[in-house]
Amino acid sequence: MTVKTRKVSNTTVLTVPSSFKVPENIDFEPSINERGDIIYRRVEHISENRKKDIHTFMNQFQPVADYLKDK
Repeated sequence: MTVKTRKVSNTTVLTVPSSFKVPENIDFEPSINERGDIIYRRVEHISENRKKDIHTFMNQFQPVADYLKDK
């Protein structure tokens, strides 16, 4: 399967085949490598509750990290 770029206003558009079943309103971060390959990576959003859980978990190990940093 191949897809072609097309021009829409001042933007070049690359379509995603429906067979990929990519849902709408998902954020992707585009990048281009040295060969000119375009890569789209899904941006994972972390909920505020999940962030709080991560900080709570990491804070448990702060005293150990402080103790070991100068060893």
